[in-house]
Amino acid sequence: MVKKIISNLILIFLTFAAIEFYCFQETKKQNDKFKLQASQLKENRVDKFQTKYKILEDFNPTVFRKSFILKDTGKKSVLWCGCSFAEGAGLDDYHTPCFKISELTNRSCINKSKGATGTQYVYYQILNDNSSDVDFVIYTFIWNHLYRLYNYQVNQLIYMFNLRYKYDAKTGLKEIKPIFKPLYSSFFVKKILNKQVHRNSEREGNNFFLFNATMKQISNLVHSKYPNAKFIMIEFPELSRHELPDSEIEILKSYGIEIFRAKDYLQNIELYDEKYWYPDKIHPREELWDLILPKLKDEYNM
Repeated sequence: MVKKIISNLILIFLTFAAIEFYCFQETKKQNDKFKLQASQLKENRVDKFQTKYKILEDFNPTVFRKSFILKDTGKKSVLWCGCSFAEGAGLDDYHTPCFKISELTNRSCINKSKGATGTQYVYYQILNDNSSDVDFVIYTFIWNHLYRLYNYQVNQLIYMFNLRYKYDAKTGLKEIKPIFKPLYSSFFVKKILNKQVHRNSEREGNNFFLFNATMKQISNLVHSKYPNAKFIMIEFPELSRHELPDSEIEILKSYGIEIFRAKDYLQNIELYDEKYWYPDKIHPREELWDLILPKLKDEYNM
């Protein structure tokens, strides 16, 4: 009887080990794909700051691209938020959108953008921000951020810091902590949970429930911490060609958010021309920012 129990336990262990190994190999293939995309960006870089995803490495929420602090301009700052698009993946510090907006407006630009993050990270950043004298908080939104609202506890490729929120009618946004953290290190477990993440993100693309709750709370935070500041969301023309419906834009505006839809200001330009995008087929070149940012500056009299 004891031998049978032991043999069954060994069989279960070996079966799980085989499944875990298979899931790890599948993840490794994805990892190699991301590394290839990263190498396609590096050829454009001359400095040492790498902006692409930190594959299977610790995520440091306190390290950012260079901010540009100007003195004695008589103007308040721009707080610049978003993911690798806003961060300037593939660009040197003095070609990033943060630098360009500082140069265009003669304002300091405080860079709070970070590759692979999303809407909830903007909330986290503003919640913990100690900046003062801010006139503009600008968030670069891409459609993939709807998926990222759910994926950080279970992401197979990136060890984030479990930054994920749920909405509670009484308390608002509440951070979700993993119940049993070692379990989340299993590639098999992550693979199962990732299916749920995809289902959640597909629903989010239809009802925008968590996205709206997060954006409303971000807007409230912005206007509480920086009473006279404008909160602007840039809807960036992602290569997936997904975009927010007009009804959703109106909801966001009702929260006191200024919506800058880049496509509306660049109607005569083919935004999806390959000359505006890096070979990784994900990130925009600075030429696209050079088209968008002057329009942004003029629209909001920055």
